[in-house]
Amino acid sequence: MPSASVITIGNAIGTCPDLAVCEKECDGGSADRCRRLAATYAFGQGVDKDEAKATALYEKACDMKDAAACVFAGQMHEYAHGVPKDDATAARFYERACDMQWAGGCYNLAIMYERGTGVPQDRARAADLYQIACTAGAKSSCEKAREMHGPAPVPFFDARALP
Repeated sequence: MPSASVITIGNAIGTCPDLAVCEKECDGGSADRCRRLAATYAFGQGVDKDEAKATALYEKACDMKDAAACVFAGQMHEYAHGVPKDDATAARFYERACDMQWAGGCYNLAIMYERGTGVPQDRARAADLYQIACTAGAKSSCEKAREMHGPAPVPFFDARALP
């Protein structure tokens, strides 16, 4: 029996109550159904858990421009769920989600740039990505963006310029 947290997460991102219908709709080009089908296999809800199949389905949905699926595909690669750990591939999926204005993709990519995981370490790029994630609604990244950008510069005051 899956834990309550797995069921809650599965419900939050959506799973497929009818696999045959989801498979048909996914094959027909529905990114939403591919992502839901992936979650169904990732969490083993009503099917045997199959993280490799879930990863492939998240990738397929990402290719169909489903930003959330891109983040989930990135996480599968970053944390070796059904595929070998591959931080560079994870970063590419996060970047695709970020390019679609998905806050979670920008946030995860920012972490990778901050740490130099899967991408060259670049704190300035990380700070910018945290800011993008903040602007897109990931409030937890706002403080990180402020922290990394540093305090606002104090304007230079030249008393000699006064009359």
